[in-house]
Amino acid sequence: MAKIPDEVKTFLDEGRLAYVATCSRDGRPHVVPKGSIAALDDEHLVFADLYVGLTRKNLEENPRIAVAIVNPAGYIGYEVRGQAEIIERGPAFDEIAARVTHGQMTYHRAKHAVKIRVEEVVELKP
Repeated sequence: MAKIPDEVKTFLDEGRLAYVATCSRDGRPHVVPKGSIAALDDEHLVFADLYVGLTRKNLEENPRIAVAIVNPAGYIGYEVRGQAEIIERGPAFDEIAARVTHGQMTYHRAKHAVKIRVEEVVELKP
């Protein structure tokens, strides 16, 4: 397990859009944007999954996950790699579900959350 650097937490707090990549058991990739990604603690990220689709299906078959968090205007970002766990209740779910039911996302309701045990953080820059 790797510690999430403070600069990555700050980057996330600025409301960055993240791109989550999963892969099915047979190697079919799937990438989807997520607006709810957040640091749960020093070693875990969490995001709300608003739909029950390929992200969940892939994670049930293969828990490996990569998340790219970027600032396109600044050509900088971070890739976080790790192991995912689907959670449907408890403090981590409640925290991320509350984030997507306030403000501009009031029309969405989290179906479940994905908790990522961070194994590696890579800086993305030219």
